Amino acid sequence: MEHVNSEIARSAAEEAKKKALEDLEAERAQSRRLSDDIKRLKGELLEKSGSIAQASKEIEDLRIANTELARSNKEIERANTRLVGENMALEESV
Repeated sequence: MEHVNSEIARSAAEEAKKKALEDLEAERAQSRRLSDDIKRLKGELLEKSGSIAQASKEIEDLRIANTELARSNKEIERANTRLVGENMALEESV
């Protein structure tokens, strides 16, 4: 009887060990999937951060270009005003 109990205990221990190993492998697989997901998400985040930085630079470049165009437009308006004045003066002298 003692031998039967010992065999039952050994069998139960083997089953428990087998179950523990299966659980451990499942946890490892889950851990690998999570690690892969984290790496993928970090990569996507870096890519998006780079895109945002590039867009920010382009926006700043456009602001600078817009400011330069506004200055040029003002200079053209001033030159046009001078020419109109000169034209009026010439018309009056004619």
